[in-house]
Amino acid sequence: MSDIWIAIAVMACVAAGAGLLAARYLYTEKGQVVMLLLALSIAGAFFFVLFLAGQLFWARLVPNSAAIIYTNLAAVFAGLGAGWGWRLPNTPAWRRAMIATGLGVVSLAAIVWPLLSMALRPPPQGGDDWLGPVAMQSSWATCSPAAAATLLNAEGMRVSERDMVPLCLTDYDGTPTLGLYRGVKIIASRNNRRVEIVDRSLDKLLRDNDWPVLMAVRLPRGVDDPRFESEWGWIPGMGHSVVALGRRPDGSLIIADPATGLELWPESKLITLWQGAGLRIP
Repeated sequence: MSDIWIAIAVMACVAAGAGLLAARYLYTEKGQVVMLLLALSIAGAFFFVLFLAGQLFWARLVPNSAAIIYTNLAAVFAGLGAGWGWRLPNTPAWRRAMIATGLGVVSLAAIVWPLLSMALRPPPQGGDDWLGPVAMQSSWATCSPAAAATLLNAEGMRVSERDMVPLCLTDYDGTPTLGLYRGVKIIASRNNRRVEIVDRSLDKLLRDNDWPVLMAVRLPRGVDDPRFESEWGWIPGMGHSVVALGRRPDGSLIIADPATGLELWPESKLITLWQGAGLRIP
């Protein structure tokens, strides 16, 4: 976990620096302007958390095992807000202190959230059950560590779902996308291999024909085909991780699903389920 603790220390310094910068230099004596900046910083933190936090594309920009910490800009927005909160004119010092302290706590909580979530929602222990080349998930929350184990074993790196649970920062509710990236990257780096983020375009993924690929999939809400729910057991809106091991001459894909084992998916099924996020080890 040293990579995580180093990243937490770095981001804590960055967020504190942002707060000091806002409090000492990036403000005016006009109360309305400072209030606007404070409101924008809070809105920016919420927007980041709702729409940008934890997306796999951040690993392209910060290819580090602790990318989940380094790319959490919500902490920086909250740090800026703390600085502007302290500079609110015509406001009693105790109120300014409460605002600045509150946003400082929010910033710190955002930085340490991956560890905090594991403490609040302890992860399953994980297992080491295999069905042929497929690591089978031991609980509904461990599909990503199991899929990571399948990918790594397919590339000659022997690990189990149990090994991957802590590395992927899995908790009782599942695995963050950048946590999954962390787990795969750590094991790949130990074996002098690298991790590649695949292109969001499914057409390019199929044209490249470079397998195996660990893929994030989900059944979107409102899909007309009832077979996804009635026959295949998919729950609308719930994310899942699988590994595409290869492609047959008829175009169907050999899928290692940690919930069911080996399956054959027609291309049309992947088109429905593909979420644009995937990893491979070149």
